[in-house]
Amino acid sequence: MCITPKNVAIILLAYADFEALEIALANYSKHLNEQMSLYILQNGRDNYDCERTYRVAKRYENLYPKNIKVVDWIKPQAPYCSIKELLLSKEFDKYDYVCKVDDDVFPLRSDWFDKLIECYNVSKNRYGEDLAYATGLVNNNPWGFNEVLDIFNLKAEYFENIAMEHLVGGFGFEPAKIVPKDAIYTGACGTIWRNPYISRWLHRQTSLKPELYIEKTQNLGFKEVDNTKRYSINVMLFRKEFWYDISDGSNDDEAMVALYCKDKNKKIVADLSDPFVHLCFFTQREENKDLLPEFRNIYEKFLKLPYPISMCPNKAYENENRLRYVESKLILPNNQSSKQIFKYLFSVGICGTHKIITILGFKIKYKRKNR
Repeated sequence: MCITPKNVAIILLAYADFEALEIALANYSKHLNEQMSLYILQNGRDNYDCERTYRVAKRYENLYPKNIKVVDWIKPQAPYCSIKELLLSKEFDKYDYVCKVDDDVFPLRSDWFDKLIECYNVSKNRYGEDLAYATGLVNNNPWGFNEVLDIFNLKAEYFENIAMEHLVGGFGFEPAKIVPKDAIYTGACGTIWRNPYISRWLHRQTSLKPELYIEKTQNLGFKEVDNTKRYSINVMLFRKEFWYDISDGSNDDEAMVALYCKDKNKKIVADLSDPFVHLCFFTQREENKDLLPEFRNIYEKFLKLPYPISMCPNKAYENENRLRYVESKLILPNNQSSKQIFKYLFSVGICGTHKIITILGFKIKYKRKNR
């Protein structure tokens, strides 16, 4: 069965990175057509950043009501579980395939969706049931980084001026190790993952030059991704049942995908002529946050949309909004006790396998150690 745009749903998983989401949705909205359905799965609520992200999502739902739908009826949980619950819902009975994208990843080409579908169909004819998913060329990505350096002929500059000895791996999938400056590690937590300064340099060569990025990649073909390495799943098109097949009882969707593809020798195919921008891994977010205004300026010119990318580009106004949100949480109805105020100011709770610490309404969630 060949995929058509009508039987594919695009799922964008959103949490709290509202500034990146604004840039990503601006790019998706530019390339929407009547056959595309984009679901924004809001997977976090009840703190300022999550609620602000939700407002961004609702803004785009209002702008494009025929194409975009915000999913706010599924409770926030591990991303794998939220997506699985959505796939099992009646809303998704009409779809056979899923295109999952991260909230800080976006395509550049107007025909990106058709190209991704073509990549899947061609690869399916070649590999049959051994195909896991199709993807594009994501620049800020351990595998894509190495590909982009070759495509842009940037390796000499990288090794001469940018590269350093660096740490890679870790986080359970592969052991951490130090690699020399003359090597690029494309596996789990690879060379670009831990090093924001490298992604900053790469963005200046690619993401912030969208016309050049499209031009450099337009005549490239398909390439199989090494399925023995953990590949960051920034964008992936797959058969809906694939999401159920990868389940191993854990909640780390990226690790589950990687282990499943490695153990089952499932194929991952990238269309190198379908360029995507990935703004930042969480390891890069703080150091490279100052690039976001530059991204907004570049892409407002590139996209030529009739509305601004950001709902509130002025940081002073944004901080006022944040303070108002905190103030609204502190002013509680008369029938609520002082204990609830203290719970808002500081509390520690347990939710399944995770511990949640709340400080001034901001929730910090981390996995408890097994005893």
